[in-house]
Amino acid sequence: MAPVGAPVEILLITGPAGVGKSTLCWEMGAVLAEAGIAHVAIESDELDRVFPKPGAEELAPLAPGARDVSQLNLPALWGTYRALGHNRLIMSGVMLHVGFDKSWILAAIPEARITVVRLRAGDAALLARLDRREAGAGRDTQVERSLRQAKRMADENGTGFIVVETDGRSPTELAGFVLGKAGWLPVS
Repeated sequence: MAPVGAPVEILLITGPAGVGKSTLCWEMGAVLAEAGIAHVAIESDELDRVFPKPGAEELAPLAPGARDVSQLNLPALWGTYRALGHNRLIMSGVMLHVGFDKSWILAAIPEARITVVRLRAGDAALLARLDRREAGAGRDTQVERSLRQAKRMADENGTGFIVVETDGRSPTELAGFVLGKAGWLPVS
């Protein structure tokens, strides 16, 4: 575990739906565990997977100014992990508005240093991944949304991000690359 007061480091894994964020996070977790490096992994989708979703009015008595239940759940989870000695967090989500997303994450974990990793894939690879994952009535809507997200992210200025092209690369290769770039793995 980290020494008391060690800075918190967050790898924020972002990209369009279906690009492989969850798969990469699972693989990075396995690589870190194999190396004996303590870490936590949280998928942002799980922070607000509730029905009915509470709005600002319902959240106000719990946290004035909160707009999303994620703003309450992340600090609750992280507080436990931090008390257990953790200082590394892998967090994933689409994160279309990285500046906004970083602000609510930093409100929850003020002492954190966030490294943003933007995953990209070509349309053909993204469609193939979505075909393996999506089924049922929502498939076409999800494909449309993912392609829009990918286009928007491809057009943005990636300054300050680690941009990772995923086409033709295995999860193991990507995990080693990202963890190396972030300095989370010892140099061998």
